Amino acid sequence: MNTPQRTVTARGAIALILAVLLVASCQSMDAGDTKKAAPRLPDVREFEDVLVPREMDVNRDTSFVYRGTGAPMGLLRLAGSVEAASLMRYFEVNLPKDGWKLVSRFRAPQSLMVFQKAERMCIIAIEDSTFRTFMDIWVVPLNDAVDTSIRK
Repeated sequence: MNTPQRTVTARGAIALILAVLLVASCQSMDAGDTKKAAPRLPDVREFEDVLVPREMDVNRDTSFVYRGTGAPMGLLRLAGSVEAASLMRYFEVNLPKDGWKLVSRFRAPQSLMVFQKAERMCIIAIEDSTFRTFMDIWVVPLNDAVDTSIRK
């Protein structure tokens, strides 16, 4: 006769545990909904007036940015999982906001964009690969020579 009473008690305990787990999971879902989205990180500005999408990672070992008396210049090498066409649209929209004028563009598996500002040029080379997209951004002075090579 003890067996049916134990079965009822065991079922009650299991039902109670399931109810507690259900309430706890609903509370954790509600807490997740009330959290604010993570703030959007700013895009990269290695060169003060050339905005680069944050989805592209800068290769610090092969990049070189010279900060002399004028605006920064040099080479940024980047890679990321962004389509080349999307990158080209990004630069076509954002660089003019910083005063750059699109001089020329060539869209192909290895694309090229050339922008000009008062005293500088920005050359962007984009190569679409199977898994990643590679990009070089050159910012150079216009009609001027700057030698930043290491002297021996």
